[in-house]
Amino acid sequence: MIDRAVDRLLNRTVSHGPFAVRPEVAAFHAAMAVVDLLVGTPLFRRSFLKRLDHGHVDLPRAREGGLDVAGFTVATRFPDLRGTLSAPHFTALGIPVRRLGDDLAIAEAFLDRIDGWIAASAGRLAWWSPGEALLIPGDAIRCIAGIQGGHALGGDLRRIERLRARGVRMLALAHVMDTPMAGSGTGRQAGGLTGFGREAIAELERCGVLVDLAHASVAAIREALPLLRRPFVLSHTGFTAQAGGRSRWRPYAPATRNLPDDVVREAGEAGGLIGVTLATDLVGGRSMDHVVRAFAHAVELLGPERVALGSDFDGALRMPFDVTGLPALTQALLDAGFGRDVVAGILGENALRLLRGAAVR
Repeated sequence: MIDRAVDRLLNRTVSHGPFAVRPEVAAFHAAMAVVDLLVGTPLFRRSFLKRLDHGHVDLPRAREGGLDVAGFTVATRFPDLRGTLSAPHFTALGIPVRRLGDDLAIAEAFLDRIDGWIAASAGRLAWWSPGEALLIPGDAIRCIAGIQGGHALGGDLRRIERLRARGVRMLALAHVMDTPMAGSGTGRQAGGLTGFGREAIAELERCGVLVDLAHASVAAIREALPLLRRPFVLSHTGFTAQAGGRSRWRPYAPATRNLPDDVVREAGEAGGLIGVTLATDLVGGRSMDHVVRAFAHAVELLGPERVALGSDFDGALRMPFDVTGLPALTQALLDAGFGRDVVAGILGENALRLLRGAAVR
C-alpha cells in the first residue's frame, strides 16, 4: 500500500529494541504512570492492535513500553509546497472523498478511528475519563485526543463542546501552517494571535479543553499568555539552545519548531506545562544522551514540575527509539542524576495533574 510506504519513510527509528534495562529500573517504570501528550498514530492507516515492524507506536509495543495514557493527535490540514490542503494525503489515509471538504468531518473520521481501536481492543484501550482519580499502571491504556491547528472549528466555537464529547482534551491554536486563530512558527507569516484566536482561548478554558500553544509563533505565544486564566500546555517542543529544529514544511525558510529559552520561561511562569519532544531533529541528535539533555534543559529553565513527555511519536519525524524505549529513557534519566520523584513527574504525574485540573469546569 502506498500509505504504508509513506509511513515507513516518515516515521523512522534510529535504534530498535530490545533495550537493556536493569530489573529495578524496569520495576520502577512499570509501577509509575507514563503519559505521552503527543502521539500521531491516528494519522496513518495501519493496524493499531497488532505489533508492526514500522512506525513508532502500536498497542503491543505501547504496553511493552509501559505507556498508560496516549495523547492521540488529530490534524486536518497539511501544507504541500503551495501551503494548501493536500487531499491525496487524506484519501491515502482512508478518509472518504465525500468528507474532504469539511475539516470537522475529517477530524471526526480520525476520532472514529480511535473509537474503532478501542472497540476492537478487548478492554486493552479506553477513553480517559476526567473523573478517574487513580490510574493503575498496566491497566487499559487510556486515550485522550488533541487537535492541531483548530481548523475543525470552522470558525464556530460551539464545536468545541462537540469535540470535547468525542474525547478531545487539547486543542492547538496553530500547526505547521498559519491558522485562523494564530500564526505558526513555521507559517508563511508567523504572525500573532487573531481575534478569533482570542475568543477561542476563552471558550476552550470554559469548556475544560486545554489550550495548546505548540507550533504557535513566538508572537502568538506572547500574545496568548496574558489571556490565559487556567493552566495550559505546549504539548511537544524542543529548544533552540539545543537545535535550530528547522521544519520539513519550510525547507527553504529560516522557520523553526523549537523555542528560545526566554519564551519557554515565560510560558512556564504563566502556568504552562512543556512537553519535550523526542524527535532527533529537534533535540539536536540521534542518541539517548541528546534526549536526556533536552529534559535537563527543560528542568533547568522551568523546574521539574513544569516538564512532561510529548514525544511526537508517529508525527512524520525520526525518533531515537520507538515506544518500547520508554523504560530505557527512565533509566537514562535516573543515571543522569534525576531523582525518582522527578522522573515520575516528568513521565506522567505532571501531565495527569494538568489533565485533571483542566477537566474541572
